[in-house]
Amino acid sequence: MQIEFVEKSQLFCLHTGHTTMLLQAADGHLGMAYYGPSVTAQDAVSLLETKECAFTPTVMPRELANYRNAYPHAYPGYGCGDYREAALRVTAANGASAVCPLYQNYRIYDGKPELSGLPHSFGSDCRTLEITLADEPLSLTVTLRYTLFADSDVIAQSVRIDNHGTAPLMLDRAMSACLTLAGQYDMITLNGEWARERHVQRVPLHTGRQSVGSICGISSHFHNPFFALCEPETTETQGRVYGLCFVYSGNFEAVTDVDNNGSVRALMGLHPETFRWELQPDEGFQTPEVLLTCTAGGLGAMSRCYHDFMRRHLIRSPWLYRERPVLINNWEATYFDFNAEKILALADAAADCGMDLLVMDDGWFGRRNSDDSSLGDWFVHTEKLPDGIAPLGEAIRKKGLRFGIWFEPEMISPDSMLFQAHPDWAVQIPGRPLTLSRAQCVLDMTRPEIRDYLFARMCSIIREGGISYVKWDMNRRITEAFSPTLPPHRQGEFFHRYMLGVYDLMERLLEAFPDLLLEGCAGGGGRFDAGMLYYCPQIWTSDDTDAAERVKIQYGTSLCYPPSAMGAHVSASPNHTVARNSDFAARAHTALAGTFGYELDITKLSEDERAQIRAQIADYRRFSPLVREGDCYRLTNPFEDGDFAAWMFAAKDGSEILITCMQIMCRPHMPYRFLRLQGLIPDASYTDTQTGEHFSGSLLMQAGLRVPKLWGDSRSCLIHLKKD
Repeated sequence: MQIEFVEKSQLFCLHTGHTTMLLQAADGHLGMAYYGPSVTAQDAVSLLETKECAFTPTVMPRELANYRNAYPHAYPGYGCGDYREAALRVTAANGASAVCPLYQNYRIYDGKPELSGLPHSFGSDCRTLEITLADEPLSLTVTLRYTLFADSDVIAQSVRIDNHGTAPLMLDRAMSACLTLAGQYDMITLNGEWARERHVQRVPLHTGRQSVGSICGISSHFHNPFFALCEPETTETQGRVYGLCFVYSGNFEAVTDVDNNGSVRALMGLHPETFRWELQPDEGFQTPEVLLTCTAGGLGAMSRCYHDFMRRHLIRSPWLYRERPVLINNWEATYFDFNAEKILALADAAADCGMDLLVMDDGWFGRRNSDDSSLGDWFVHTEKLPDGIAPLGEAIRKKGLRFGIWFEPEMISPDSMLFQAHPDWAVQIPGRPLTLSRAQCVLDMTRPEIRDYLFARMCSIIREGGISYVKWDMNRRITEAFSPTLPPHRQGEFFHRYMLGVYDLMERLLEAFPDLLLEGCAGGGGRFDAGMLYYCPQIWTSDDTDAAERVKIQYGTSLCYPPSAMGAHVSASPNHTVARNSDFAARAHTALAGTFGYELDITKLSEDERAQIRAQIADYRRFSPLVREGDCYRLTNPFEDGDFAAWMFAAKDGSEILITCMQIMCRPHMPYRFLRLQGLIPDASYTDTQTGEHFSGSLLMQAGLRVPKLWGDSRSCLIHLKKD
């Protein structure tokens, strides 16, 4: 990790362990000269073109507009000759929209500042470069912040924009990061829908604009706030790849713009369609953070870089490296039809199977017997729990289990006492009918009095029940975005202020209960992002718990996010989402690649099935350190081979390996499969702990490991290797 400034060439050299970013000031502009695998900067001045490209092969004076449209700006403005995608757009008090940030100065210092009110990376051994750009006609400064970490190839970038003038300015676009790259690339994004989140799409970049994003108030089921650019020949194990991950949970845009000369501009930040922010004199705006990385080791190396970084520098929870409790969630066991007796019967069965935590899901509050009432009324449902929540929690703990509970804090039902008392608390536009989804509305989280109410009610329930785990859900998107507390010209601030309000409530809750295990959820996987991981060490990956579907969902999620953060449960068969029957072992083996738990009526299981659960839990306790702290390797791609999937976890020192093989669809006359393993020590000997067979590391990585025959659909096996 090193940051240096070469005065003679005005070159900033940012070196991580294996990558280099070169930024250069030239004629007032700040350009990106290079970003990629490590290089020495001795001759880097030749990388940045500072002369006008003539239209004909003659000598001609530089035309500034043409120069700006070809220059690789580190943070491009709008309206002054650069016609590509802008990182910054500002409207002045006179209505003019033009901004051209030019280089002013820099500073380099140890450490990393916090981003107040926003999730952000952290670290003790890190170093930060701040480069200040300025637009003098607007009296505006733009501070680009790049932080490097001693143990990572990730660079954290964010932007601070300040108004030093005497008149207000309107930010119409304020992206968090911009890269300029040369060459041909594919764009990899994670797309989908409810119960089909984060499916991998890989398409070549073409001339012009390509983008994904969200404008629905959450990072969304549709697109994830992560994307990668890789060379066409890049595979899982080789080739250059760039990753951009947004540390944010609301509306975002990830966009590429390839100009007619083949130069690639990649940007990530707040979605400009739903963002406008007024900057008063002497006020500033801080963008969320983007995590940048680059590797020549293929998609797998990029993923492991992100996994390690998020575990070391983003997830703050004391549960990060703890064994997560094996839970039983009553949702798919009872849905809304439960009472204290049913919950305690589940607790008895869970304790008998060796589980650690019972989670009481939706339906415990207000008059909630279906999904059309009571959201916001965070008081115990007296018909279901006539003695209250405290005796229930005490009874559960006496059985040796922890007690967890479900909240949907951001929502309000029109059929609720809260709505009757405060109808204006629901997000709505005056004079326009409310758009309902799941018979519910969204609370205006921009308002502190609403957050105060939610904080008081949640704290009361957590304390009374002795709650140690909270599942924070969010089951609908935002429509009719408007807040009566914002003046008309500032309504464009609503979505970002909403997200800041959610973060504020989460932060207050964790300060009040520092040992609380908080799991994020948004209709399943609708808000699985790096911003949430700052508050939640685990996130419910998807409402689809079918083993075959989860293989694809967890594969896509693992491109950026650590498996130890993936909420994964064993549910009933046939599955409640796709009605597919699957083998009990296959469901458990798939869930072992995450946090692990159960979501079915275990009171109805046979003693043989309960014995299987005990064995599955024993496997989880045995292998969970590998999932939490080891390296993840994707051995196959289920989007290319729909019949078979395999993945593995390896200890950092190569001493222990866990391989999971899943036959999704059986075919007749199938040949044996061989898996080339990764992450082993080539000259070491490994023993299969089940069969006693011995293999050399080099043989397993070069020739491969033969997969046992798996007969039938949705069949799986675990292979555990230990170094001799």
